Amino acid sequence: MSAGGAIVLHADDDVAVLVEPVEAGASLMTRGARDGLLLTAGASLDAGHKLALRDLAAGATIRKYGEVIGRLTADVAAGDHVHVHNLESLRGL
Repeated sequence: MSAGGAIVLHADDDVAVLVEPVEAGASLMTRGARDGLLLTAGASLDAGHKLALRDLAAGATIRKYGEVIGRLTADVAAGDHVHVHNLESLRGL
């Protein structure tokens, strides 16, 4: 299990941000505003990418920094990568 794995920036966030690379299937623990959540990475990713904190349905608005950053275009499971392939940006609208 990764000790530093992912950080949650705000208590209302739907995603954690990886602070180190992770391999698909690796278990990691969150720290920060939602300390101690256990996630299993759905894909191998570099630091800086976002993982869903829980199962989320297509159409759900996603928060990061406590602010809405986008809307899901597909269902995601806890630990799945949240990025441009499944997230429509709402910033700047």
